[in-house]
Amino acid sequence: MDHLNGMMIARAPAFGREAYQVLWYLTDHLDFSDFAVINTGEISSNLGLKSQAVSRALRVLTDGGVIERGPKVGQRSSYRFSRSAAGYAAPRLRATA
Repeated sequence: MDHLNGMMIARAPAFGREAYQVLWYLTDHLDFSDFAVINTGEISSNLGLKSQAVSRALRVLTDGGVIERGPKVGQRSSYRFSRSAAGYAAPRLRATA
């Protein structure tokens, strides 16, 4: 379970456009084991979304079981991909020699 399977997520009807955008952004910042601090202002700036839309997308992804919220670090929340999102995960392809 190294990364998320985009096809399975794309078929999930529960997520809106903004949640998909934020999810794709998070694929470079989160993993399944350690929590990472997320800056919603940075996400909104990089994706051209309002901060409220990013917060709403994070809530949709949390409620949908794709990510889970961890401890706060100062004013910022930390997240990681949820272990219950195993249905969305696929093993990373390994090069064979």
